[in-house]
Amino acid sequence: MLQFMSLLATPVLVGVLVGYAVGGQLSNLLSVRLRGLWLLWLAAAVQAAQYHLPWLRRLLQDDLGIPMLAIVFAVVALWVAVNVMRWPRALQLAAGLIVLGAIGNGVVIAANGRMPYAPQAAVRAHLPATWTSPKNEPIDDGTRLAFLGDVISLPPLGEFISVGDVLIAAGVGAAVAMAVRGRGATAGANT
Repeated sequence: MLQFMSLLATPVLVGVLVGYAVGGQLSNLLSVRLRGLWLLWLAAAVQAAQYHLPWLRRLLQDDLGIPMLAIVFAVVALWVAVNVMRWPRALQLAAGLIVLGAIGNGVVIAANGRMPYAPQAAVRAHLPATWTSPKNEPIDDGTRLAFLGDVISLPPLGEFISVGDVLIAAGVGAAVAMAVRGRGATAGANT
């Protein structure tokens, strides 16, 4: 869990540091108005349910053939769509990176049912090459679009990530940096 949290926190922290280094202020981050934050909570709840509610995972993934991670990415994409039109152009470009990464992840998950990972990336990250979870499965001969899977290992974190994850992290970091710099103020109210 600590590794997963560091993957989420690192782009935000890097964005804050970069934004501050180019003359921004942390208080500028508070001026960003976001709509539909409940969608992000919904996405987090679906991801948590994937691990902690096996009956729901079986119903959605096994019985209905709907990968829960695809639902997570769709909800996050909807949240971005709700907000992106109100954002300044630079922030829209950062959101574009996030959406592009989410599409890459969503496509490979939809094609395989879970996020496939390269067994050699798992070994480099000090994980078993045959590890399977509600979210991941090893790449094999039947895996479609394997290059979009988790093929990049992060040994210090004991994790592996995808190219889509890299794009999402870059977009989040850039968006936070622009917001700290003062380029992220948007119209609309927090909801």
